[in-house]
Amino acid sequence: MTQNAAEILADGVSVIADKYDGWIFDVWGTIYDGGAVFPGARDVLENLGARGVPVAIMSNSPRQTSVVEERLTGLGVPRDLYRAVITSGGEARRHLVEGLDAFHAGLGDRVYTFAPERFGDILPGLRFTIVDRLAEADWILNAGPAGDFDQVELYEALLVEGAGLGLPMICANPDLAVFDQGRLKMHAGSMAARYEALGGSVHYHGKPHAPVFLRAAELLGVPGGRLIMVGDNRNTDIAGAQAAGMASLLLADGIHHEQLLRDGELDRAGLEAFLAEPGATPTHVAARLTW
Repeated sequence: MTQNAAEILADGVSVIADKYDGWIFDVWGTIYDGGAVFPGARDVLENLGARGVPVAIMSNSPRQTSVVEERLTGLGVPRDLYRAVITSGGEARRHLVEGLDAFHAGLGDRVYTFAPERFGDILPGLRFTIVDRLAEADWILNAGPAGDFDQVELYEALLVEGAGLGLPMICANPDLAVFDQGRLKMHAGSMAARYEALGGSVHYHGKPHAPVFLRAAELLGVPGGRLIMVGDNRNTDIAGAQAAGMASLLLADGIHHEQLLRDGELDRAGLEAFLAEPGATPTHVAARLTW
């Protein structure tokens, strides 16, 4: 392996459990992928809980934390297996409610959103009014597309118009795409990236941006240098952890599985080539999440 290669965990995360005082877990691709909870994920959470290790669940979901908590409970991951849930949608709402910086405090009252019926729990109860036309808006809330499998091209005219009007955008889900039970699904991050390419301004909430990781450290009461982030996406989970000064564990069976797995097992040559590409370097790599 190259000198930048991560430690490969052949025997599960139990071999590194004592190295960290707190753990943060991605949801999609780590705990589940739209179907049932991965058996290994439940086992890991239970073992960390038995040791009294604080755990946070971090999701780029544009929904509120309560929505993700209810979903996890319904999937068989009870509330006592983690201390906190942090979502990109929850962080977006928190910043809008509290006006935590000049950007959020200075936003106008009129907002355009691409999917008000699908992602409707960030704005209710706040001072903002949803408008139907970009020409009437002060800013854009991008929580994702209106359709489950819409592509960015469907929104090109709107993105061009918004950028031309100089409207700032809040992206409440920086993920470009995820695998939904084997099918690739585009997310808000792809729309935001296109908006920036058109000259638009985007403010992101969620991974890989450091503030959401620092929020997790605050809620867990553990310094960032003693935390580890577990996820399947190099560009969000691993890059964000690195930016926040945290360790990371990359799971090969997620978004990068075509590069990292062969016949269901970790492909060492594929991993070497993957790590040689530009991008964040994980501290550890495992084929999948197991104790």
